[in-house]
Amino acid sequence: MGLRTERGARGGACRRWARAAAVALVAGSLVSATAACGGERKPVRLSGGTFEKELPRDEARGQQLTQRAVDLMKATHSMRINLVQTKGSAAAGAARRQEVTLHVDRESNCTGTVEQGIMRGDMIMVKGRATYVRFQDSSLDTLSSLARQRGPQFAAQMERRIGMLRGKYVKFPTGDGSSGKRVMPSAQCDLDEVIGNFDGVAGTTTIRAQESTWRYGRQVIPLVERQDGTDTTVYVAAQGKPYLIGMELEERGGDRMTMRLSDYDEPVEAKAPPAARTIDANELDGLGGGADLFEV
Repeated sequence: MGLRTERGARGGACRRWARAAAVALVAGSLVSATAACGGERKPVRLSGGTFEKELPRDEARGQQLTQRAVDLMKATHSMRINLVQTKGSAAAGAARRQEVTLHVDRESNCTGTVEQGIMRGDMIMVKGRATYVRFQDSSLDTLSSLARQRGPQFAAQMERRIGMLRGKYVKFPTGDGSSGKRVMPSAQCDLDEVIGNFDGVAGTTTIRAQESTWRYGRQVIPLVERQDGTDTTVYVAAQGKPYLIGMELEERGGDRMTMRLSDYDEPVEAKAPPAARTIDANELDGLGGGADLFEV
């Protein structure tokens, strides 16, 4: 297990988190709602001509609220995204969990935390040019313990890396990996790209609005979609503008994804850490361990 950066080919933990966030934000076909905000009818084309089909009230309201929430998201300059993805069955003891919380804006700035397995750390990206990751001491301690189980030679190799990283930020350039060096993809901190996942999504599924309820400590309206064995519930604010507040998606087999959105248009404070607290990722090369920074 370990944190993998991109080198020469696309892949790795951060890319998986970015891809998961994109899937969550697309939210199935929720964006495919195209009904005008004022009506409860939509055109239906049959061989004999075009007719008006009257939608049930909950479906018409679901489409209206979905479109308004998407429009508000597309107009925002920044937001905080918390995404938790659990794969596998917790009851069977096979669940794998990863979580990312990022405050992102349209200038490719972001700050936040990442967690996958035993690895936990803080992340900063500044204007899409450089990414800084600092691993928590508890994660490094766990890695050290696991490495000792592999034998003294492997443990010594891992300890060299851990010693270089304690209390330091690893600095990665951004890119696609074609240079052959360790890089971080910038997509996870590009709000334009994240929101762009809403463009061009097509579908004909039904989204129904339910009665308002309390969730995440506030009053919300659930928008529910069921398709192909996947249940998706999106929550929009019930008071004021219907901003997207959260989403819950559950698939067959128990895979689950939850997302929270907050801090719309709040500025992102992304600053590079002091040079004395950083280490260039290239300095870790030559210490062994393959393509992963940490591989136990």
